[in-house]
Amino acid sequence: MKINNNEKEGLYISFSKAVKILKVKPHILLYWEKKIPQLKAYRISNRKFYKKEQIKLLTRVKKLLEEGYSLEGIKKILKQEHPAKSSTEKDPKKIIKEVLKELKEIYKNL
Repeated sequence: MKINNNEKEGLYISFSKAVKILKVKPHILLYWEKKIPQLKAYRISNRKFYKKEQIKLLTRVKKLLEEGYSLEGIKKILKQEHPAKSSTEKDPKKIIKEVLKELKEIYKNL
C-alpha cells in the first residue's frame, strides 16, 4: 500500500493503479464506492481516477475492514472524522437570504 509521492506523478491516480496500490479486486473497489460517498472516483475521458487524498481514505477503509468494521460503521466513522462544511451544503438561495439579512442589519446600524 505504498503511495509514490513523486512530483512527476499527476494529481490523479487511475482506477487500475489504485487497485494495485490497495491490492484489492476491481469489483471490491466499485462496491466501496457505492457504499461510501466520499470514495466516488472522478471521471476524465470516460476513465476513473482518484485523488491522492481519496487513496489515503481507501487505505483507511481497507484497514478498518481488516479490523472487523462493517461498511456502515466505516461510513459513520468517516462522517465523524470529516464533517461536511455546512456552508457548501446549503441551498444558494438560503445563503443569499442570510447575506441580505446581515447587510440590512449593517445598513440599519449606520
